[in-house]
Amino acid sequence: MMKRQPPEVDTDPVDQQAPLRHPEVELLQLYGSHPLAFLGLAEDVEHFLAPEGQGLINYRLVNRVAMVLGDPLCAPQAVEKVTRSFLAFCRTRGWSVAFYQTRPAHLAIYRALKLHVFKMGEEAMLFPQTFTLQGHALANVRTSCRRAEREGIQIQWYEGVPPATVMQQLASVSNAWLECKGGQQTEETGFSTGRFQEILTNAQRADQIADLTQPFPEAFPAPPLVTGVALTRSGQACAFVTFTPIYGGATGEEGTGHNWGWALDLMRRTADAPSGAMELLLVQALERFRLRGAHQVSLGLVALADTRQEMAPIWRHLVDGASRRMALFESRQTLFRFKQKFAPCWESRYLVASSRLAFPKIALAVLRLRHYAGRGFVRLLTR
Repeated sequence: MMKRQPPEVDTDPVDQQAPLRHPEVELLQLYGSHPLAFLGLAEDVEHFLAPEGQGLINYRLVNRVAMVLGDPLCAPQAVEKVTRSFLAFCRTRGWSVAFYQTRPAHLAIYRALKLHVFKMGEEAMLFPQTFTLQGHALANVRTSCRRAEREGIQIQWYEGVPPATVMQQLASVSNAWLECKGGQQTEETGFSTGRFQEILTNAQRADQIADLTQPFPEAFPAPPLVTGVALTRSGQACAFVTFTPIYGGATGEEGTGHNWGWALDLMRRTADAPSGAMELLLVQALERFRLRGAHQVSLGLVALADTRQEMAPIWRHLVDGASRRMALFESRQTLFRFKQKFAPCWESRYLVASSRLAFPKIALAVLRLRHYAGRGFVRLLTR
Protein backbone atom coordinates (compact mmCIF):
# COMPACT_ATOMS: atom_id res chain seq x y z
CA MET A 1 0.00 0.00 0.00
CA MET A 2 1.32 3.45 -0.88
CA LYS A 3 2.31 5.47 2.15
CA ARG A 4 0.32 8.63 2.64
CA GLN A 5 2.50 11.72 2.40
CA PRO A 6 2.12 14.68 4.75
CA PRO A 7 0.24 17.57 3.16
CA GLU A 8 2.13 20.33 1.44
CA VAL A 9 2.17 23.52 3.45
CA ASP A 10 1.71 26.95 1.93
CA THR A 11 4.14 29.29 3.67
CA ASP A 12 3.43 32.33 1.49
CA PRO A 13 1.89 35.35 3.23
CA VAL A 14 -1.88 35.09 3.42
CA ASP A 15 -4.34 37.69 2.26
CA GLN A 16 -5.65 40.13 4.83
CA GLN A 17 -8.59 38.62 6.69
CA ALA A 18 -12.06 40.06 6.39
CA PRO A 19 -12.74 42.65 9.13
CA LEU A 20 -14.01 41.14 12.35
CA ARG A 21 -17.48 42.13 13.49
CA HIS A 22 -17.49 44.36 16.56
CA PRO A 23 -20.23 42.61 18.64
CA GLU A 24 -18.41 39.26 18.47
CA VAL A 25 -15.02 40.82 19.19
CA GLU A 26 -16.32 42.85 22.13
CA LEU A 27 -17.92 39.77 23.71
CA LEU A 28 -14.70 37.83 23.15
CA GLN A 29 -12.66 40.58 24.81
CA LEU A 30 -14.98 40.73 27.79
CA TYR A 31 -15.81 37.07 28.37
CA GLY A 32 -13.36 35.03 26.29
CA SER A 33 -11.44 33.51 29.21
CA HIS A 34 -12.13 29.98 27.94
CA PRO A 35 -9.01 28.67 26.12
CA LEU A 36 -11.18 27.70 23.12
CA ALA A 37 -12.86 31.09 22.76
CA PHE A 38 -10.32 32.46 20.26
CA LEU A 39 -10.82 29.46 17.94
CA GLY A 40 -14.50 30.36 17.80
CA LEU A 41 -13.67 33.19 15.39
CA ALA A 42 -12.35 30.80 12.73
CA GLU A 43 -13.90 31.17 9.29
CA ASP A 44 -15.59 27.74 9.36
CA VAL A 45 -17.36 28.45 12.66
CA GLU A 46 -20.94 29.77 12.84
CA HIS A 47 -21.93 32.48 15.33
CA PHE A 48 -25.18 32.78 17.28
CA LEU A 49 -25.60 36.30 18.66
CA ALA A 50 -28.23 36.28 21.40
CA PRO A 51 -31.06 38.85 21.38
CA GLU A 52 -29.92 42.34 22.36
CA GLY A 53 -26.32 41.18 21.96
CA GLN A 54 -26.31 39.63 25.44
CA GLY A 55 -23.99 36.80 24.48
CA LEU A 56 -22.26 34.85 21.75
CA ILE A 57 -22.22 31.12 21.04
CA ASN A 58 -19.75 29.76 18.47
CA TYR A 59 -20.59 26.41 16.90
CA ARG A 60 -20.00 24.05 13.99
CA LEU A 61 -22.90 22.18 12.40
CA VAL A 62 -22.12 18.53 11.61
CA ASN A 63 -24.75 15.87 10.84
CA ARG A 64 -27.45 18.14 12.29
CA VAL A 65 -25.52 18.52 15.53
CA ALA A 66 -24.63 22.05 16.63
CA MET A 67 -21.27 21.52 18.34
CA VAL A 68 -20.44 24.51 20.55
CA LEU A 69 -16.85 25.51 21.36
CA GLY A 70 -16.84 25.87 25.13
CA ASP A 71 -19.36 27.87 27.13
CA PRO A 72 -21.38 30.90 25.98
CA LEU A 73 -19.45 34.16 25.87
CA CYS A 74 -21.55 36.39 28.09
CA ALA A 75 -21.85 37.80 31.59
CA PRO A 76 -22.34 35.07 34.23
CA GLN A 77 -25.85 36.27 35.01
CA ALA A 78 -26.84 35.93 31.33
CA VAL A 79 -25.64 32.34 30.76
CA GLU A 80 -29.04 30.74 31.33
CA LYS A 81 -30.90 33.20 29.08
CA VAL A 82 -28.33 33.02 26.27
CA THR A 83 -28.21 29.21 26.42
CA ARG A 84 -31.99 28.97 26.44
CA SER A 85 -32.18 31.20 23.34
CA PHE A 86 -29.66 29.04 21.51
CA LEU A 87 -31.48 25.82 22.42
CA ALA A 88 -34.71 27.29 21.04
CA PHE A 89 -32.87 28.38 17.88
CA CYS A 90 -31.59 24.83 17.36
CA ARG A 91 -34.89 23.18 18.27
CA THR A 92 -36.77 24.99 15.49
CA ARG A 93 -34.22 23.59 13.02
CA GLY A 94 -34.32 20.05 14.34
CA TRP A 95 -30.69 20.09 15.50
CA SER A 96 -29.17 18.28 18.43
CA VAL A 97 -26.87 20.42 20.62
CA ALA A 98 -23.61 19.69 22.38
CA PHE A 99 -21.34 22.04 24.33
CA TYR A 100 -17.73 20.86 23.97
CA GLN A 101 -15.20 21.29 26.81
CA THR A 102 -17.49 23.23 29.12
CA ARG A 103 -16.17 24.25 32.54
CA PRO A 104 -17.68 23.38 35.94
CA ALA A 105 -19.00 26.89 36.67
CA HIS A 106 -22.22 26.56 34.65
CA LEU A 107 -23.09 22.87 35.11
CA ALA A 108 -26.00 23.67 37.43
CA ILE A 109 -27.50 25.91 34.74
CA TYR A 110 -27.09 23.25 32.04
CA ARG A 111 -28.75 20.64 34.23
CA ALA A 112 -31.59 23.03 35.07
CA LEU A 113 -32.16 23.34 31.32
CA LYS A 114 -32.53 19.52 31.13
CA LEU A 115 -29.17 19.04 29.43
CA HIS A 116 -27.03 15.97 30.12
CA VAL A 117 -23.47 16.25 31.39
CA PHE A 118 -20.63 13.83 30.60
CA LYS A 119 -17.11 14.36 31.86
CA MET A 120 -14.74 14.25 28.87
CA GLY A 121 -11.34 14.93 30.45
CA GLU A 122 -9.25 17.46 32.30
CA GLU A 123 -7.34 20.54 31.23
CA ALA A 124 -3.86 21.33 32.56
CA MET A 125 -3.79 24.94 33.80
CA LEU A 126 -0.74 26.90 34.95
CA PHE A 127 -0.55 30.34 36.53
CA PRO A 128 2.58 32.23 35.42
CA GLN A 129 2.59 34.74 38.29
CA THR A 130 3.08 31.94 40.84
CA PHE A 131 4.73 29.23 38.72
CA THR A 132 8.18 28.19 39.91
CA LEU A 133 10.75 25.57 38.91
CA GLN A 134 11.78 25.17 42.54
CA GLY A 135 10.85 22.10 44.55
CA HIS A 136 10.72 18.36 44.09
CA ALA A 137 7.66 18.39 41.80
CA LEU A 138 9.52 20.16 38.98
CA ALA A 139 12.83 18.25 39.35
CA ASN A 140 12.34 16.32 36.10
CA VAL A 141 11.57 19.52 34.20
CA ARG A 142 14.71 21.21 35.54
CA THR A 143 16.81 18.21 34.51
CA SER A 144 15.27 18.12 31.02
CA CYS A 145 15.90 21.84 30.48
CA ARG A 146 19.54 21.57 31.55
CA ARG A 147 20.01 18.61 29.21
CA ALA A 148 18.58 20.59 26.28
CA GLU A 149 20.82 23.55 27.07
CA ARG A 150 23.89 21.28 27.17
CA GLU A 151 22.89 20.02 23.72
CA GLY A 152 23.07 23.61 22.48
CA ILE A 153 19.34 24.22 22.08
CA GLN A 154 18.44 27.89 21.59
CA ILE A 155 14.89 29.26 21.68
CA GLN A 156 13.57 32.01 19.42
CA TRP A 157 10.20 33.73 19.92
CA TYR A 158 7.87 35.41 17.46
CA GLU A 159 4.73 37.43 18.21
CA GLY A 160 2.17 37.72 15.46
CA VAL A 161 2.92 36.46 11.95
CA PRO A 162 6.28 34.61 11.85
CA PRO A 163 8.68 35.44 8.97
CA ALA A 164 8.35 33.33 5.81
CA THR A 165 11.80 31.80 6.33
CA VAL A 166 10.78 30.64 9.81
CA MET A 167 7.52 29.19 8.50
CA GLN A 168 9.47 27.13 5.97
CA GLN A 169 11.52 25.55 8.76
CA LEU A 170 8.40 24.93 10.83
CA ALA A 171 6.75 23.29 7.83
CA SER A 172 9.58 20.76 7.71
CA VAL A 173 9.17 20.00 11.42
CA SER A 174 5.39 19.71 11.08
CA ASN A 175 5.61 17.42 8.06
CA ALA A 176 8.08 15.17 9.86
CA TRP A 177 5.77 15.06 12.87
CA LEU A 178 2.76 14.20 10.70
CA GLU A 179 4.70 11.44 8.97
CA CYS A 180 5.57 9.87 12.32
CA LYS A 181 1.93 10.10 13.38
CA GLY A 182 0.65 8.72 10.08
CA GLY A 183 -0.05 5.23 11.38
CA GLN A 184 -2.58 6.48 13.90
CA GLN A 185 -3.69 9.80 12.54
CA THR A 186 -3.28 10.63 8.88
CA GLU A 187 -4.26 14.28 9.08
CA GLU A 188 -4.25 17.07 11.60
CA THR A 189 -7.03 17.29 14.13
CA GLY A 190 -9.08 20.45 14.26
CA PHE A 191 -12.06 22.26 15.78
CA SER A 192 -10.67 22.60 19.33
CA THR A 193 -7.07 22.89 18.13
CA GLY A 194 -5.50 24.79 15.28
CA ARG A 195 -3.72 23.30 12.28
CA PHE A 196 -0.32 24.21 10.94
CA GLN A 197 -1.86 25.77 7.83
CA GLU A 198 -3.84 28.11 10.10
CA ILE A 199 -0.89 29.69 11.94
CA LEU A 200 -0.77 32.70 9.64
CA THR A 201 -4.52 33.32 9.61
CA ASN A 202 -4.72 32.90 13.40
CA ALA A 203 -1.85 35.35 13.85
CA GLN A 204 -3.57 37.88 11.63
CA ARG A 205 -6.86 37.43 13.47
CA ALA A 206 -5.19 38.01 16.84
CA ASP A 207 -3.50 41.13 15.46
CA GLN A 208 -6.86 42.45 14.21
CA ILE A 209 -8.35 42.01 17.68
CA ALA A 210 -5.35 43.78 19.20
CA ASP A 211 -5.85 46.69 16.80
CA LEU A 212 -9.47 47.00 17.92
CA THR A 213 -8.42 47.11 21.59
CA GLN A 214 -5.67 49.72 21.26
CA PRO A 215 -7.77 52.51 22.84
CA PHE A 216 -8.28 50.30 25.94
CA PRO A 217 -5.02 48.35 26.44
CA GLU A 218 -5.40 47.90 30.22
CA ALA A 219 -9.09 47.06 30.27
CA PHE A 220 -8.95 44.60 27.35
CA PRO A 221 -5.62 42.75 27.15
CA ALA A 222 -5.20 41.42 23.62
CA PRO A 223 -2.36 38.89 23.50
CA PRO A 224 -0.85 38.09 20.09
CA LEU A 225 -0.37 34.60 18.74
CA VAL A 226 3.05 33.48 20.02
CA THR A 227 5.37 30.98 18.33
CA GLY A 228 8.42 29.48 20.02
CA VAL A 229 11.06 27.64 17.98
CA ALA A 230 13.82 25.37 19.31
CA LEU A 231 17.00 25.51 17.22
CA THR A 232 19.90 23.06 17.23
CA ARG A 233 23.55 24.12 17.29
CA SER A 234 23.48 24.15 13.50
CA GLY A 235 20.54 26.57 13.48
CA GLN A 236 17.95 24.04 12.32
CA ALA A 237 14.45 24.03 13.83
CA CYS A 238 13.83 20.77 15.68
CA ALA A 239 10.68 21.64 17.66
CA PHE A 240 8.12 24.41 17.99
CA VAL A 241 5.06 25.46 19.94
CA THR A 242 2.30 27.97 19.28
CA PHE A 243 0.09 29.74 21.82
CA THR A 244 -3.29 31.28 21.04
CA PRO A 245 -4.71 34.20 23.05
CA ILE A 246 -6.97 33.90 26.07
CA TYR A 247 -9.04 37.05 26.69
CA GLY A 248 -11.62 37.75 29.37
CA GLY A 249 -11.29 41.43 30.28
CA ALA A 250 -14.44 41.57 32.42
CA THR A 251 -14.20 38.24 34.23
CA GLY A 252 -11.67 39.11 36.90
CA GLU A 253 -12.45 39.06 40.59
CA GLU A 254 -11.48 42.69 41.01
CA GLY A 255 -12.15 44.79 37.97
CA THR A 256 -10.97 43.79 34.54
CA GLY A 257 -8.28 41.75 32.91
CA HIS A 258 -7.71 39.08 35.60
CA ASN A 259 -8.12 35.98 33.43
CA TRP A 260 -6.16 36.70 30.28
CA GLY A 261 -3.20 34.68 29.08
CA TRP A 262 -2.34 32.10 26.45
CA ALA A 263 -3.33 28.54 25.48
CA LEU A 264 -0.86 26.00 24.12
CA ASP A 265 -2.03 24.97 20.67
CA LEU A 266 0.49 23.24 18.38
CA MET A 267 3.36 21.27 19.94
CA ARG A 268 5.58 19.50 17.40
CA ARG A 269 9.09 18.09 17.21
CA THR A 270 11.25 16.01 14.92
CA ALA A 271 12.05 12.43 15.89
CA ASP A 272 15.73 13.31 16.46
CA ALA A 273 15.13 16.51 18.44
CA PRO A 274 17.42 16.66 21.49
CA SER A 275 15.83 15.47 24.71
CA GLY A 276 14.35 18.30 26.75
CA ALA A 277 13.73 20.67 23.85
CA MET A 278 9.98 20.74 24.46
CA GLU A 279 10.35 21.26 28.21
CA LEU A 280 12.72 24.16 27.57
CA LEU A 281 10.24 25.74 25.17
CA LEU A 282 7.43 25.59 27.71
CA VAL A 283 9.51 26.81 30.64
CA GLN A 284 10.77 29.81 28.68
CA ALA A 285 7.22 30.49 27.50
CA LEU A 286 5.93 30.60 31.08
CA GLU A 287 8.67 33.03 32.09
CA ARG A 288 7.92 35.18 29.05
CA PHE A 289 4.23 35.23 29.89
CA ARG A 290 4.93 36.00 33.55
CA LEU A 291 6.86 39.09 32.55
CA ARG A 292 4.00 40.14 30.27
CA GLY A 293 1.57 39.95 33.22
CA ALA A 294 -0.48 36.95 32.04
CA HIS A 295 -2.69 35.28 34.63
CA GLN A 296 -3.27 31.84 33.12
CA VAL A 297 -1.72 29.45 30.61
CA SER A 298 -3.50 26.34 29.38
CA LEU A 299 -1.45 23.29 28.41
CA GLY A 300 -4.59 21.85 26.84
CA LEU A 301 -7.04 19.03 27.45
CA VAL A 302 -6.13 15.42 28.12
CA ALA A 303 -9.14 13.46 26.94
CA LEU A 304 -10.63 11.07 29.51
CA ALA A 305 -8.25 12.18 32.29
CA ASP A 306 -10.00 11.93 35.65
CA THR A 307 -7.70 12.83 38.53
CA ARG A 308 -10.76 14.04 40.46
CA GLN A 309 -12.46 10.63 40.15
CA GLU A 310 -15.70 12.11 38.85
CA MET A 311 -16.51 9.57 36.14
CA ALA A 312 -19.11 6.92 36.95
CA PRO A 313 -17.64 3.38 36.68
CA ILE A 314 -19.82 2.42 33.70
CA TRP A 315 -18.91 5.63 31.85
CA ARG A 316 -15.20 5.12 32.60
CA HIS A 317 -15.42 1.54 31.28
CA LEU A 318 -17.09 2.74 28.07
CA VAL A 319 -14.64 5.55 27.33
CA ASP A 320 -11.58 3.43 28.16
CA GLY A 321 -12.82 0.72 25.82
CA ALA A 322 -13.56 3.27 23.12
CA SER A 323 -10.12 4.88 23.39
CA ARG A 324 -8.43 1.49 23.11
CA ARG A 325 -10.42 0.72 19.96
CA MET A 326 -9.30 4.06 18.53
CA ALA A 327 -5.64 3.40 19.46
CA LEU A 328 -5.71 6.53 21.64
CA PHE A 329 -5.10 4.97 25.06
CA GLU A 330 -1.29 5.00 24.85
CA SER A 331 -1.10 8.50 23.37
CA ARG A 332 -3.34 10.09 26.00
CA GLN A 333 -1.38 8.40 28.80
CA THR A 334 1.87 9.76 27.34
CA LEU A 335 0.34 13.23 26.99
CA PHE A 336 -0.92 13.16 30.58
CA ARG A 337 2.50 12.15 31.95
CA PHE A 338 4.23 14.92 29.99
CA LYS A 339 1.87 17.64 31.22
CA GLN A 340 1.87 16.29 34.77
CA LYS A 341 5.62 17.05 34.96
CA PHE A 342 4.73 20.76 35.18
CA ALA A 343 2.53 20.19 38.27
CA PRO A 344 -0.54 21.86 36.72
CA CYS A 345 -3.92 22.44 38.25
CA TRP A 346 -6.15 19.86 36.55
CA GLU A 347 -9.59 21.32 35.80
CA SER A 348 -12.51 19.16 34.71
CA ARG A 349 -14.08 19.63 31.28
CA TYR A 350 -17.43 18.29 30.15
CA LEU A 351 -19.50 17.44 27.12
CA VAL A 352 -23.02 18.78 27.64
CA ALA A 353 -25.63 17.18 25.37
CA SER A 354 -29.24 18.01 24.62
CA SER A 355 -30.27 14.35 24.73
CA ARG A 356 -28.85 11.05 25.95
CA LEU A 357 -30.37 9.37 22.92
CA ALA A 358 -28.44 11.73 20.66
CA PHE A 359 -25.11 10.88 22.28
CA PRO A 360 -23.96 8.40 19.57
CA LYS A 361 -24.70 11.01 16.89
CA ILE A 362 -22.90 13.67 18.93
CA ALA A 363 -19.88 11.40 19.47
CA LEU A 364 -19.68 10.78 15.72
CA ALA A 365 -19.86 14.54 15.11
CA VAL A 366 -16.92 15.02 17.51
CA LEU A 367 -14.93 12.36 15.67
CA ARG A 368 -15.62 14.01 12.34
CA LEU A 369 -14.74 17.49 13.59
CA ARG A 370 -11.54 16.20 15.17
CA HIS A 371 -10.69 14.08 12.09
CA TYR A 372 -10.20 10.91 14.08
CA ALA A 373 -10.10 7.66 12.12
CA GLY A 374 -11.34 5.42 14.92
CA ARG A 375 -13.31 2.93 12.84
CA GLY A 376 -13.73 0.54 15.73
CA PHE A 377 -15.43 3.20 17.82
CA VAL A 378 -17.59 4.27 14.89
CA ARG A 379 -18.81 0.67 14.49
CA LEU A 380 -19.42 0.50 18.25
CA LEU A 381 -21.55 3.67 18.19
CA THR A 382 -23.49 2.84 15.05
CA ARG A 383 -24.46 -0.53 16.50
